[in-house]
Amino acid sequence: MSARKRRLTRQMEDLPGLFDSIEIDMTRGDIAGDVLAAHSRPGTSSAPDNSLELDPATLHRPEELRFISFGSGSSGNCAYIGTARQGLLIDAGVDSKTVESRLRDNGIDISTIAGILLTHDHSDHVRYAYPLLRAHKHLQLFCTPRTINGLLRRHSVSRRIQDYHKPIYKEFPFPVAGFTVTAFETSHDGSDNMGFAIDRGTCHFVVATDTGHITERADHYIRLSTHLMLETNYDLEMLRKGRYPEYLKARIEGPRGHMDNAESARYVASLVSEGGRKGALTHIFLCHLSDDNNRPEIALATVRNALRDAGLNVGDASGSVTARSADIQLTALPRYDASPLFVFRI
Repeated sequence: MSARKRRLTRQMEDLPGLFDSIEIDMTRGDIAGDVLAAHSRPGTSSAPDNSLELDPATLHRPEELRFISFGSGSSGNCAYIGTARQGLLIDAGVDSKTVESRLRDNGIDISTIAGILLTHDHSDHVRYAYPLLRAHKHLQLFCTPRTINGLLRRHSVSRRIQDYHKPIYKEFPFPVAGFTVTAFETSHDGSDNMGFAIDRGTCHFVVATDTGHITERADHYIRLSTHLMLETNYDLEMLRKGRYPEYLKARIEGPRGHMDNAESARYVASLVSEGGRKGALTHIFLCHLSDDNNRPEIALATVRNALRDAGLNVGDASGSVTARSADIQLTALPRYDASPLFVFRI
C-alpha cells in the first residue's frame, strides 16, 4: 500500500464514531481560544439561536372560567363559578354532601371556594347554607342585611349563621375570589331579592333567577352580559291548565313571582337584536324550570325559536364541532342533577 493511501486510511480510522464522546482539551490555547471567542462575539454566527430559555410571556395560557349547576328549581338551587384557583357558590339549596361530592368529581377543592352568594331567603336557595358554613369555616355568606334577617325569621336555623355573614349592598360592587361582584334588584316575594353580575376579564356572568319580570336595574346588567343564567320557570298554558290552586297560579304569574318561557324568550331575542349586541352574549343557561308546569324541551324550543327568528344560529352548548360553530349556545340546567362542567375562555 502506498504511503499516501496509508495516511488516508489512518485519518479515517482516527475520526470519532457516531456514538463516541468527543472531548475538547480546553487547556489548549489554539482550540479553547477559538471556542470561547466564537461564543463571546455577538452576531458572528449565522446559526439560529437554539437556546432553551423561553420568554415567560410565551408560556401564558388564557384563563378559564368554570361553571357547574348542582340543581335548579324549587327542589333546590346551587351553582359554582370559579377559576383554576378560587371560586364561589351561588345559593345553597342543594344537599351539602352532594355539592361537596360533585365538586370533588370535577377536581375542585372546596377550600378554594370563598363563600356563598345568596339571591334571596326562600328555602330552595338557603336550606343547606348553614351546614356548608359549619363544615367549612373559611366560607363566608354574602347577602344583604335584610336577606339574613329574613332567613332567620323564616327558617329554623342557628343564629350562629350570622358569624359567617358578610354584608353586601345592591349596586355596590365588591371584590371576592378574584371576581368583581355586583348585586342588583330583582322582583320576587322574598325578604330581599337580587341577581348577581360576576365579572372577571372579558367574562360578564349574570344570574337572574326568581323574578316576576326583568327590572330596570336587572336589564342594565343583563345587557352587559357575555354569559346569562336566566329563569324560564313555566309554560303559561301548562300552568293555567295544571293542578295548582288559583291563588298559587296567580302568585306565579304575578309581577313578584316567576317568568314564563315566552317572556324570557322575547327578552333574550331583544338583547341579541340590538345593534352592537350580536355576538356579545355567547351562552344562555335556562334555570329554575318548574317540574309541574314546564319541560326542558318546551323551554328550549321556545327560546331557541326566538333566537333563530332574531337571525342567530343556536348551538346546544355540548362542545361538539357543530355547536362550536354556532352564534350562541343554549342549554337548560337540570332540576335534580348536576350539569356538566362548563369551561369558558376569559
